[in-house]
Amino acid sequence: MVATANLNNDEASDYAYDVDTEKSDSKVKLYAIGGGLGALVLLALLIFGLYQLGDDGQSALERFRDIAVIFVVLLFLLTVVLLAAIAAALGYLVLQIKDRVIPLLEEVTGTARRIRGTTAFMTEEAIKPIMTVASTYARMRAMTKTVTGKSKKPPKVKF
Repeated sequence: MVATANLNNDEASDYAYDVDTEKSDSKVKLYAIGGGLGALVLLALLIFGLYQLGDDGQSALERFRDIAVIFVVLLFLLTVVLLAAIAAALGYLVLQIKDRVIPLLEEVTGTARRIRGTTAFMTEEAIKPIMTVASTYARMRAMTKTVTGKSKKPPKVKF
């Protein structure tokens, strides 16, 4: 409490949040280390138990071979289970994406059509005044040629 006496409420809550976060991070690390050590002890006990189950007529190498075969089979079984879980998760993900993406694509297609129509309308409306001026100018030029009988080209205007 002494450390937060000079802080305003926001800073004090941030400080308290940081302290809580550090405590929870240290708890997670402690649980992870404990879980890892527990798994190693369990593995060592399993190997020792399997070694003791061996026959007296077997050499140590034969016992360890049998233990290795057991672990290979267990790891193979674990791999199959994990691959099945991954395949099921991917299937679920594909179904979820299909259910959500198809309506979204239809909405995007509709929006694109509306934008295309709006763009065409705006293009026509923006060009109308220019076309009107150009047609009026062409009409006046044609009338001037007809009245004066000259076919003089107008000077080119650079933009």
